[in-house]
Amino acid sequence: MGSVSIGAWEPAWLISVRDRNSGPMQVVFLEDEKGGFRMIRWMLLLSLAIWFLPCAVARCAESVSAMVGTNGRVHLARGRTKICELSAGLFNAQWAGAEAHGDGKNPGTAPAHNIRIAVPGGGAVKGVATITGEENRLKAEYVFTPEQDSVLNSIHISAEFGIQALAGGTWTADDKSGTFPADFGEVHLINAPVRSLKLELPSGEKLEFAFAEPTPVLLQDNRKWGPSFSIRIHRSSSRENPFKQGAPVKIGFSLAAPGGITVEHDSPVTIVAGSEWIPLNLDLVIEPGSALDFSALGLQDAPAGKHGWLQAKEDGTFRFEKQPDKPVRFYGVNFCFSALYVTHEQADRIADRLAKLGYNTVRVHHYEGELTKPDRERLTFNEEKLDQLDYLLAACMKRGLYITTDLFVSRPVDLSLFVPDLGSVRKDQMNGYKALVPINEKAWENWCAFTRKLMTHVNPYTQRAYKDEPGFVWFSLINEGNLGNFVHLIKEIPDYRSAWNKWLAGQYRDRAGLAAAWGGVLKADEDPARGNVVLDGNVYNQDARGRDLVRFLSQVDADFVVRATKFLRGELGMKGLITNLNAWTNPVTLQAARAEMDYVDDHFYVDHPHFLEQDWRLPSRCPNTSPVAGGANGGRGVTFTRLFDKPYTLSEYNYSAPGRYRGVGGILTGAMGAIQGWGVIWRFAYSHDRRSLLQPGAMNYFDMSTDPLGQAAERASICLFTRGDMRQAPHGINIVMTPDDLAKPPARIPFLSPAWNWAAWITRVGTQVVKDPAKPVIGDVVLPLGWATPAGAYRNAKVAEAGDPYQLKSEEVAALLKKSGILKDGNPTDPGRNIFQCETGEIAIDAPRDTMTLDTPRTAGGFAPAGEKIVTRNGVEIAVLETEATVWVSALDDRPIVSSKRLLISHLTDLQNTEIRYAERARQTLLAWGRLPHLVRAGKAEVRLKLKDPAGCRVWALSTSGKRVAEVPANVDGGALVVRTDVAGFKEHGAILCYEVARE
Repeated sequence: MGSVSIGAWEPAWLISVRDRNSGPMQVVFLEDEKGGFRMIRWMLLLSLAIWFLPCAVARCAESVSAMVGTNGRVHLARGRTKICELSAGLFNAQWAGAEAHGDGKNPGTAPAHNIRIAVPGGGAVKGVATITGEENRLKAEYVFTPEQDSVLNSIHISAEFGIQALAGGTWTADDKSGTFPADFGEVHLINAPVRSLKLELPSGEKLEFAFAEPTPVLLQDNRKWGPSFSIRIHRSSSRENPFKQGAPVKIGFSLAAPGGITVEHDSPVTIVAGSEWIPLNLDLVIEPGSALDFSALGLQDAPAGKHGWLQAKEDGTFRFEKQPDKPVRFYGVNFCFSALYVTHEQADRIADRLAKLGYNTVRVHHYEGELTKPDRERLTFNEEKLDQLDYLLAACMKRGLYITTDLFVSRPVDLSLFVPDLGSVRKDQMNGYKALVPINEKAWENWCAFTRKLMTHVNPYTQRAYKDEPGFVWFSLINEGNLGNFVHLIKEIPDYRSAWNKWLAGQYRDRAGLAAAWGGVLKADEDPARGNVVLDGNVYNQDARGRDLVRFLSQVDADFVVRATKFLRGELGMKGLITNLNAWTNPVTLQAARAEMDYVDDHFYVDHPHFLEQDWRLPSRCPNTSPVAGGANGGRGVTFTRLFDKPYTLSEYNYSAPGRYRGVGGILTGAMGAIQGWGVIWRFAYSHDRRSLLQPGAMNYFDMSTDPLGQAAERASICLFTRGDMRQAPHGINIVMTPDDLAKPPARIPFLSPAWNWAAWITRVGTQVVKDPAKPVIGDVVLPLGWATPAGAYRNAKVAEAGDPYQLKSEEVAALLKKSGILKDGNPTDPGRNIFQCETGEIAIDAPRDTMTLDTPRTAGGFAPAGEKIVTRNGVEIAVLETEATVWVSALDDRPIVSSKRLLISHLTDLQNTEIRYAERARQTLLAWGRLPHLVRAGKAEVRLKLKDPAGCRVWALSTSGKRVAEVPANVDGGALVVRTDVAGFKEHGAILCYEVARE
């Protein structure tokens, strides 16, 4: 059945019954003066209620589906709504984790799947995951067999939930119960053997785990590491009682849910050409003057450096010294490894192509390996490679592309020169060097020697040393060098142990003072005066030792920035802009170091590969879920790294392949950068390999040169961000702090990104280190950190008396935004449902509908599932048909869409390699990359354009070079030009991604 409506028509009574199959049926009852039919009415109502009750119950009790992968992973969903995933994994003795993957050689037969887990550091655990459905319940038995004696913190089955999925829900473990907190408090909610675990989610969903015997269960709040809760069913071992070689370790349970659970076993997927996947003809060369030639948009102002040195301004913008009234933005790509070393003729072709793609900057990355000769110190340049690098950089700058690099990325220095006896540090050569330079004098001298040689080198094609080149403008000291990333290495380095004890002695007068601060955390024989206080601790789950470890490392980071800047400015005379600390571990206290920099830089990734056996070897895994349906989390976490009084850059980001949402992901980042007013965005990467620069290559994790889908999405980001189609948000929220605050943190130091980082989609967000709180402060909602400096000290700021900004709840922040006038009436923003609309109205994210809408005068469209519409105020309406897609329209002149004479329509579905192979239908576990040609998922859309003269327009399908390959029929309806895009519409030309609309 479908629906019933009941209405009183005096003196008649009408009942309408609508069935999904047979359509509407109406029954009319006439009522006499005495109400003789009233009894019939009530009986009928009761009958209808009884009749519809089973239907309603059936809908509410729709069964939960359990899709079991070949790796033993179980995906739980009710209808289209994901509940969670259960997966097998382990943590070694150092808490390095690993997940199970299917045994490719001997996969087993459903319902029993053979799995394998590679132990970080060496060894492996084999297993069998047997998952069945019995009496509407899921029954699971995992049997793990170590291949050698192993000390593991856990072998486990873990259920991962997003914060929104559990926050506010409840749990009951035997006779204990509690609530999943909305805001982070303690990491462990419970960790005990139980026979029963019941979960009630805020959505009303219920799950019940049952165990045949008491089984250790951990409920963990992961918000110190990422936005999730974990439920971990585990077994543990110790040095005294390790898991024995060949001895099985069993974990079993059953799982129930209202409506029952149906179990289905997944199977591997290989993608091949057919009606659903259309081969793409890839041409890397852009046709001059075509709709895809973005060099005509005026985004490069050649040559680089013509306006003097780029300067960092206190309003958070970059400006040229000869154009101080004009803020400038840059959007570019990373070049890595051999892609930096090509012939002169090839360099010219590549630089021309980059300009046509719309880029105006390049990041030189992972360059040192080929540049230096293979001696121990790696300080001697390979002259042939140096010449190639010189020419490529000159070719780029000639065309108006500005250059950035890091002064250490991955130069393979022999660490035994600095720490001869530390095997573990030497094994991780790249990160070991990053950790050593700030603290070890010999490593520091090596870094200075390389930097001196590189920066004083004169490029023969520009006749200027790199340090004197105004087109070579941004410099990071060490790539991804935040010391909190390397605690596992640092605690073994003698230089750090000595500096740690010296720092403690400076903070606390004597052992008694340290004992008073640390309490029982300080061991009986530890004394900083004796230099034996152990350097250890967890920077995420901090006790007193961990809190001081964060403070200590933040100080070392800050000291290094000051020392290195003095070297670059003082000894070398560099005028370029300097930054550091551009990835991952970001406690609030690091802002003291960033306050000493010229600009702030950071990195983020979505769908970055997680390697299941060996780094950078298949199989790998990524979530591969819609970022829009998740509230567009990507990029939100790095927005608070920025300091409002310094420019902000993003030197690495990607929505990595083979994730199917690369099209929308890149656009989200360009939009975020525009809203926030960032200065530069660099996509990681254009290429890692010179071969893929010159001829088409199969898609890999990161490279735009091998990913036509990602490259097509770049054009929207360039229009939104570099060209300025999307406006910067006019207001801002600023978490302010003083040096005194950062010197006197609380018992637990928070990380920079608060739980309410969703606000980055509404308005500008960031932080500021304020030396004098009496002076004016940036921001319309100012939130003092308040660790040492009270809110009342900020006398010239719009201070919100809201308490600790890191304890604020989403509804409190929303209320502050409304009170300040940033969230106006009519703005649909609802953080609890992941619905956001920027205060400008130019982007909206609706997670429940899985839609994103771009709505600017010159670029409009968005992302939607099949069957949804994207409606804008700027003359664009899109109906997405058959396949979820990102579809948008950009004007290619200086006019808005409605009056533009030339438009670009892009329609992106998904793109994969031929014969790419996954372990499951959800395409999360990658088994083989496949080969060319690229295949594009078939899909259609109807694009309606309200133009001034729609009848005078013609439409063409474009090749990847921008060449017009076929005219597309279009018609005028209601004053709008109607264009029907179809990926498979011109199969003789291959898949179509882009279309040109021109007024002839």
